[in-house]
Amino acid sequence: MSIRPIDYTNMISKSQEIARMKHEENTRYQMQLRDGFIQQNKRINHNMKKVRDSPKSEGLIVDRDKNDAQNRGGGGDRKKRQHKKRKKRYRARTGTNIDIKI
Repeated sequence: MSIRPIDYTNMISKSQEIARMKHEENTRYQMQLRDGFIQQNKRINHNMKKVRDSPKSEGLIVDRDKNDAQNRGGGGDRKKRQHKKRKKRYRARTGTNIDIKI
């Protein structure tokens, strides 16, 4: 059984077609693997950030002494307002009492 030229040309075209299909299949598999690795890396990075961020809020302690000191000091604006209030009170008091000795 010998190969005739007609069969030979037909086999070449089919072998090229099969090679192309195998190549597409291999590249598809490689792309799926690469996408899987990329998604896994994204998930790992997200979970690492998530784990690292959670203890920040757990260890917070409210320092009441610090807040009291800030409220007592209050800054320059508060002192100015208190000074103005004292001036108004003093001005209101002057002249209300008259002491006359005879």
